[in-house]
Amino acid sequence: MLFGRFKILLLTILLLLGISVGSARAEGHVVYLSSLEWPPYAGEHLPENGSNAKIIRKAFAVMGYKLKILFRPWKRTMLMADNAQSVIGYFPAYYSHERAKKYILSNCYSCSPVSLLERRESPVSWNTVDDLAGLRVGFVAGYANTPELDEAVANGTITADLAPTDKSNIMKVIKGRVDCAVVDPMVYGYLAATDNNIGKYIDRLQIEPRAFGVNELFVAFKRSGRGSFYVRVLNDGLRKIGVRENCEYHD
Repeated sequence: MLFGRFKILLLTILLLLGISVGSARAEGHVVYLSSLEWPPYAGEHLPENGSNAKIIRKAFAVMGYKLKILFRPWKRTMLMADNAQSVIGYFPAYYSHERAKKYILSNCYSCSPVSLLERRESPVSWNTVDDLAGLRVGFVAGYANTPELDEAVANGTITADLAPTDKSNIMKVIKGRVDCAVVDPMVYGYLAATDNNIGKYIDRLQIEPRAFGVNELFVAFKRSGRGSFYVRVLNDGLRKIGVRENCEYHD
């Protein structure tokens, strides 16, 4: 009788320990990244959290890892990757020399064009970035753009009017507070289709058909042992799901 009770107690303890160990093991396979509201690429309320999140989540999943994304405003997204112990990196990140020194960048997983949004009644005439000198050009604070644009802003050739988000950057063009704004046309198209404050003015706006460039998109990991580990995991996963070296991906 006593032996039977002991056996039941032992099995119960082992079962509980098994659940505990299994839960700890599962939690150890969760990867935390921070990101921003940047539809259609990333967003807390987008289907599958956006096209970028879908790719990254799938790449981690084939390697046995679950992705959890913490959505914050852009500057806080980067600060979380720097300071929050649980967050190992952030996305999406354009390449810049400074960023590559500070973080370990994953392989490219997608691309983002960089174009100029302008008012139809006052289109901007330009052939080179230097032709934007003397104009009020809207940028989103904290974004890297193209090397040529960022250098022109840094050396004072272009006067950058900074906005906290893409939406506020676009609204500045609508209201005439800037002459034009640097935007990703996919982001503009999504906001124009889903945000009535922008959509009702689309007849007044146009995307300049030429792009300043097309930026590759990366996940930026902490420059640490853990960051090195997880960037290898993600890169292996990206290859397994078919993300090619030119960033093409087919679901």
